Amino acid sequence: MSNEIRAGGFSILPTVVKNLLIINCLFFLAKIVLSSKVDLDALLGLHYFSASDFHVWQIITYMFMHGDFGHLFFNMFALWMFGAAVENAWGERRFLCYYLATGIGAAMVHYLIIYFQLHPSLALIDAFLANPTVDTFSQLSNVSRINQTAIAQNLMYLQAHPYAVTEFVPQIEAFRETLLNSYNIIGASGAVFGLLLAFGMMFPNAEIYVYFLLPIKAKWFVVIYGAIELVYGVLGSSDGVAHFAHLGGMLVGFLLIMAWRNHDRNDGWTQPRNRNRRRIKFATSYDDEEESYTRPMSDEEYNARKVNEQKRIDEILDKISKSGYDSLSREEKDLLFKASKR
Repeated sequence: MSNEIRAGGFSILPTVVKNLLIINCLFFLAKIVLSSKVDLDALLGLHYFSASDFHVWQIITYMFMHGDFGHLFFNMFALWMFGAAVENAWGERRFLCYYLATGIGAAMVHYLIIYFQLHPSLALIDAFLANPTVDTFSQLSNVSRINQTAIAQNLMYLQAHPYAVTEFVPQIEAFRETLLNSYNIIGASGAVFGLLLAFGMMFPNAEIYVYFLLPIKAKWFVVIYGAIELVYGVLGSSDGVAHFAHLGGMLVGFLLIMAWRNHDRNDGWTQPRNRNRRRIKFATSYDDEEESYTRPMSDEEYNARKVNEQKRIDEILDKISKSGYDSLSREEKDLLFKASKR
């Protein structure tokens, strides 16, 4: 683990993970109960930003919607599996910030890819709507997802009746709106992949059991899964999965972790100059009380002590990830408890 990761108290179901599990399940239940009255996927799923069905709240709510029980179950299982360890290490505030940031970032990356895929077609459609002529209509044959047979038949008609081209404007406008509204993503997968990346960076040697049978170290699991998502995304898989959103969650997660590590590292060297007179507390292993005293410390001594303390906490958290909380000695539990109180 990195020396920049700061430990919180240990819990098998920490607060933020627990609340996220509850919220996701409540959204799924609401979707089932209200299915005959309202399409929550359409209302709360994230649409393309220039679509008429897009609403700003969808940037957040799309993360809590799921297609079916299997989609919900595997995302929530991964949220608990990876998220609990990450929240225990970071604490509630940083974990929640990371979860939401990677979820939003995943959607941004996904629709950035969609923009580049969709832009050529939208440019041809807008060119026709701005200047309806036989020539601009003929260019619509290069638009993806449009009925090419209908375009060819109508083009033959327009070549004989060029002044009738304006009759097709409402149809093309309706097609444009339908095309934009057809993009809609739901699910917590982007944020979950961000958590997977965080887990792999923080606990690289922890073993993950693929299909509960095959052990693989977390760092290799992250690399392999990321490579698979990249291949599927580039090849344009038709499985209905937003692979670039998964990669987006991992990318934003990586950038955020590196930024935090850099900030935490720099923060250790930018304390006030009078810090050598601060009150330093040392926890004893033989008593529940803390023995403290004040003495002058140089910058080098202070930073070395902080690094050693954090290294010890990291070793304890690694032990938890491999063998569980009950494997800790009384001294290790006391040290972890006192660290969570700072």
